Amino acid sequence: MLGQVWTTVVESDGFTKFILFLILALSIGSWTVAIAKLKELRRIMGASTTFMEALRTTGRPPGGKFVKNSGDMGPLARMYTEAGRFLTRRKDQGRNDPLNRDEVAILHSALEREASEDLAHRTRNIGFLATVTSVSPLLGLLGTVWGVLASFIGMREAGVADISAVGAGVAAALTTTAAGLLAAIPANVFHNYVVGKVDDLAGEMDRFLSELVDVCRRGSIE
Repeated sequence: MLGQVWTTVVESDGFTKFILFLILALSIGSWTVAIAKLKELRRIMGASTTFMEALRTTGRPPGGKFVKNSGDMGPLARMYTEAGRFLTRRKDQGRNDPLNRDEVAILHSALEREASEDLAHRTRNIGFLATVTSVSPLLGLLGTVWGVLASFIGMREAGVADISAVGAGVAAALTTTAAGLLAAIPANVFHNYVVGKVDDLAGEMDRFLSELVDVCRRGSIE
């Protein structure tokens, strides 16, 4: 079966091959983006779990290798670090009293900005998966319509009203629809999964932000 499909593709016209090439490129791109995002989210979620376990167990963030590379710290640790910088600057000014309303608002805005920047990075390239999901079937349909149209034009020019005369062309045309679906289905699954994970991370960050601001109100996170 696969051998016959390959033979059909090889014998197809130039436009059909071009459509198949575009779909293949989109599919490779979607798998590349999906794998990279899954690895990134797995690393980030692992770092966040490590950070929260240490914070809840000891009351302090993990140190050593965890904080050596800030890129591996995770968003929660970076928010905690940002809050620590804010309180340190305040302490350097000789202020150890609880935060007033304006300072709480400033801290909240700073942490929100840190969270937003991190989420913007996490959602980067996810839109490409949605593009592949919607564009690939349309390209496949375009290739199919083109192939069927070309086959019937050829049948009319040959003056033969026999399905055997256009069977090969129709089969080649249908391969583009199959290819489009094969590219779109995994891209759609990856897109929904990654978006769900990012939403989970956003919820966790939002809860941690609120808890962190409440803790910082007294002027310390110790």
